[in-house]
Amino acid sequence: MPLPIFRINNHDYTEYVQELKPSRNDLDKDGSGRNILNGLMYRTRIATKLKYNVAFCRLTPEILQQLESDMDSEFVSITMLVARSNAQETRTYYTSTINEGVQRSIDGNVYYDGVNFDITER
Repeated sequence: MPLPIFRINNHDYTEYVQELKPSRNDLDKDGSGRNILNGLMYRTRIATKLKYNVAFCRLTPEILQQLESDMDSEFVSITMLVARSNAQETRTYYTSTINEGVQRSIDGNVYYDGVNFDITER
């Protein structure tokens, strides 16, 4: 049985992932939608893309810096467990916003709580 994984650019963030919430997004062809005369739905699905909300446990500045660097490209290859196949797969994703969470000082050290972002399959 495959194990959960979250790896970017050979950096394994699995131990830092607090939640990984998957959803599927359908991309429909122009002209899809409801007929306003009879209410019937018409659609032609072009593709289905995966989207995830990724939330992290408390991160050190060094881990957050590496994560930010890994996510800095326009498109990013990420390896994770995909529910539909129940297998670890590497796919290309993009993100537009990274919430860096809250900076906390604990025993004289800085930590980031609540780091999260959405990724969408290319």
